[in-house]
Amino acid sequence: MKKVLIHIGAHKTGTTALQKQLYSKHPDLFDDRTSFKASSFMRLYENRMIKPKAEELADLFQEAITKPETDTYRISHERLMGKAFVHKQFYPNVKRYSQLVKELQRRGVQVKTLVTVRNRTDFLVSFFLHCLSWQGTPKTFHEFANKAVTPSFAWQSVAQQLERISVTYLPQEAMEKHPVEYVDVINKFYEKKLLEPDDLGHRANSGLNELGLSIIPQLSAIEDAGLRGVLLKCALDYCKQGKRAAVLSKDVEGIYRKHFLERDIAFAKANFPAPFRKIYSQTKPVAEQFWFAFAKADA
Repeated sequence: MKKVLIHIGAHKTGTTALQKQLYSKHPDLFDDRTSFKASSFMRLYENRMIKPKAEELADLFQEAITKPETDTYRISHERLMGKAFVHKQFYPNVKRYSQLVKELQRRGVQVKTLVTVRNRTDFLVSFFLHCLSWQGTPKTFHEFANKAVTPSFAWQSVAQQLERISVTYLPQEAMEKHPVEYVDVINKFYEKKLLEPDDLGHRANSGLNELGLSIIPQLSAIEDAGLRGVLLKCALDYCKQGKRAAVLSKDVEGIYRKHFLERDIAFAKANFPAPFRKIYSQTKPVAEQFWFAFAKADA
């Protein structure tokens, strides 16, 4: 094992859709996802009751993915990010990933990491919809945000845990806005031409319609775990039809976006590849914004 290229995209950033394309088109170039998820490495990695040594993590990781006569390994697993919100922290499990990478590097293995992120308002809304089927999850967006939005809720807090290792950050929004450049970054990261821009059209609509917003909380309250699981699966498939429901009024959504925008822009400028560094910036010229404000005031 000489090199490992690992995509550990955050939740609700198109990670699963991207994984499916990569693994279906190039199964010979990627690890076996099923066996990796069931491996001794993942059982240890996801066990929050203990603090494993870096050496043990690296041993089990290499055991889980090693193939005969293979120098470069390509992996895409969002579960390596861990949980998004833990005790008022944002992706704290990423520190364990950093621990693994540094130990692999100490052993002479070159490791590169790709992290896909998203503007934080859309991330919150999508994650809230994703969590509605979980027991114990707040059933209104504001209840959810009150727990999730802490000072640690910033992509910079993830970057701090990944300091001193090779990381490429990629915005989910680029899949739609700049598909050619997005695919180019993916292909360069994996050091092979794996995808075409047209491959990005296979993304699933993971949002819920208005019916879903009303039904899912009711079903998630069913006490029988088996029945709850079956009904929720059916409901989630059914309630993803149509446009995603708005969980915020436009005015309140605008306030959220304004609140998060400055730090998202700063993160993009500091961490994204060149084509995407202004992806969260204002699109209208300043003069046009001011003219709109004055015209509205005069009216």
